[in-house]
Amino acid sequence: MKRINRYLIIVFGTLILFSCENKLEMFNHDNGLNFIYNNKADSTINYSFVYGPSTAVSDTLWVKVETMGYIGEVDREIELEQIMTGANDAVAGTHFVAFDDSSLKELYKMPKGAITVTLPIILKRAPSLKTTQVTLYLKFKENAHFKKALPKRNRLRITISDQLSKPMYWAYTAKYFFGQYGPVKHQFLIDITGKRWDDDYLYNELGFASGEIMYGAVPVTNANYDRSYVVFYAQTLRIKLQEYNQQRINQGLDVLKEADGTIVTLG
Repeated sequence: MKRINRYLIIVFGTLILFSCENKLEMFNHDNGLNFIYNNKADSTINYSFVYGPSTAVSDTLWVKVETMGYIGEVDREIELEQIMTGANDAVAGTHFVAFDDSSLKELYKMPKGAITVTLPIILKRAPSLKTTQVTLYLKFKENAHFKKALPKRNRLRITISDQLSKPMYWAYTAKYFFGQYGPVKHQFLIDITGKRWDDDYLYNELGFASGEIMYGAVPVTNANYDRSYVVFYAQTLRIKLQEYNQQRINQGLDVLKEADGTIVTLG
């Protein structure tokens, strides 16, 4: 009986070692790159020139990148490429600086010994963005230094416009307190509060999250969220909207509406 047990232990141990070797074989060959984001919503960036100076002709988005695999002993070139969707795709040279532009060559590198880096995406303010939103969908391009990447973290979508657009954090909690998104409502909130009501404001000041996460639970708020404050804030803004609409009525105008005729309400 003891001999049989010893035999089984040896066989079982051999199988485990063989299995581990196979797993190591699968993962130890290629280095890869991933965009750093926790929430699914982070894989989309909604950018608008409307928030910046009216004289700006370009702006730079900075995106965080991490490596998979070995740490490099030399600087390693990073390459990006556009994925064409066939629907309002951004045009290199018109809406953004091409990824292979010589001005970006020295910036698109993973420094030796580093596992993260921040890359610039330079956007251009085309006149057509006043009326049209375009999408820059991109991924990492394989090269001599980097091959594999996690599919869910190898893509980044940037919407570019020169008008107000729905922030990605206008979801769940924001919708509950302030209702459906609309650009006229968005502009009213900007005018009445002096705040942008963009993703940075919704996330960091009001504590709203997207409600979509790649792994695990589904958060709709974050540590910055204070329900009592938001309840009071929302009520205050409803009163401001009522007062604004009354002013319009007194001037012989209709109440505030979206372009499609929907009456602007808050919550």
